Amino acid sequence: MTQKILGGMVVVVVLCAVYFKSDPRDSQARQTYRESHPTKLQNFFTAAVKDQANGASVLLITIDTLRPDHLGMYDYLRDTSPNMDAFAKTSTVFTRAYSTAPLTTPSIVSMLTGYNPNRHGIRLLWQRIDTDTITVVDHLHRAAYETAAIVSNIVLSKKACGLGDRFSFYDENVDEPEANRPEMLERRAVRTTDAAIQWLQNRRDPVRPFFLWVHYIDPHGPYDAPLDAPKDFTHDTPIPVEIERIAEYVREPDISDGAEYVDRYDEEIAYADREVGRLLQAFDTLKFAQPPLTIITSDHGENMMEGHKFFSHGYEVNDEVIHIPLIVRHPLVKAGTNDRITSITDITPTVLEFAGLPVPTSLDGISITQSTSNRIVYAEGLDSGGSGGLHRTLIGENSKTVVQHGRSNIPRDSWRFDLIADPKQQSPLTVSDSAAEFVQLCNLIRSDPDPGGRPVHLAGDQHSHGPVAGNTDAETMRALRSLGYVK
Repeated sequence: MTQKILGGMVVVVVLCAVYFKSDPRDSQARQTYRESHPTKLQNFFTAAVKDQANGASVLLITIDTLRPDHLGMYDYLRDTSPNMDAFAKTSTVFTRAYSTAPLTTPSIVSMLTGYNPNRHGIRLLWQRIDTDTITVVDHLHRAAYETAAIVSNIVLSKKACGLGDRFSFYDENVDEPEANRPEMLERRAVRTTDAAIQWLQNRRDPVRPFFLWVHYIDPHGPYDAPLDAPKDFTHDTPIPVEIERIAEYVREPDISDGAEYVDRYDEEIAYADREVGRLLQAFDTLKFAQPPLTIITSDHGENMMEGHKFFSHGYEVNDEVIHIPLIVRHPLVKAGTNDRITSITDITPTVLEFAGLPVPTSLDGISITQSTSNRIVYAEGLDSGGSGGLHRTLIGENSKTVVQHGRSNIPRDSWRFDLIADPKQQSPLTVSDSAAEFVQLCNLIRSDPDPGGRPVHLAGDQHSHGPVAGNTDAETMRALRSLGYVK
């Protein structure tokens, strides 16, 4: 894990579906974007580049709403992920990887910047990244990379998050209505894979190194795998649940058996796994001078029958919503299981290192090749109790500390878990006021410029809805309601 990373490697990071239509050099849209934003970003591009990447390419795949404990390589008993399991046999499977938030936009921006949400400033859905925020894509562009993305979730559209402006090409063709919810638009995994393979085979400049990010929305709720999905799971013992506890956008009026929803969630995973396998197979047929680095991960997890609302995410920091899969393959990365603590912020420095580029020391993330001891990672989630604030957590080797606060950024409540004696985090303990993690969280909360973790320019916006910024139109709000983000 500590070997020196050589130049000229190909880096593949698999997370979810992102698609690019590429141009031999740089898109006119991106050039116009640079010229119209005389900011820190423009200065970044005009600065001399001392370290040019030497042929390392990157494939990044993210799978929305994917819990690691529903995958075979994490010891799940159902056969939900045969293709990813096969991939994992020659990879490093990180067992303690965490997102920075149980929402897509903040966690994806953390992945692409290497910063925690309190530093990159994205706290909500439909909140656009600031033009001064430098992403891994910007680093790669400056080193003459071709960059492409294929996204399947409406909250990752250019209009919603602003990330598309950073790429050479950005495919956000999200236009498929769900059968029983016509207002819900998404792109199924099969079309996402088709778009990614098309770009790899027909659109890629054969000379320039590339960065391809693919983001799949399956298995995000509502759980509705297509008829040709590879698995049809059933169960023997029903688990009756109160229908009101099931997230409204997932709920079927005539189904109150929680086990049925788990079946359907797992079927969605199996469907996404089939398509990820097809993408990996197509990628493996390409010829590279150096072997690629491949990473599979997710933006966040999903409550099943845990938390305040069943079959949902977006709130608080329980492991069900912030624990994510992280599987890395490269000949210089030792295969097997790795129990070190990692964060979604580690993706950016890992990509930069394998691409042969300098890793900024200011990042919150560190490369997966770097040895660590006593690592502590950060995550935050909206408070489900209506305080308008956040739950924030620091997770270390042996303990997890949580502090809750409201809009005033004054800590209100706190608790901790002993992860050795209580690995399932069922018995919260009292936090000492002098405990290092508690003090660190309190200082972070008080110094946060965003009231209650909500961007300051949106704090008084009456049109903001829960985890969604207020700069949305009526059509967008209908789409977000269909995804369950807005009531």
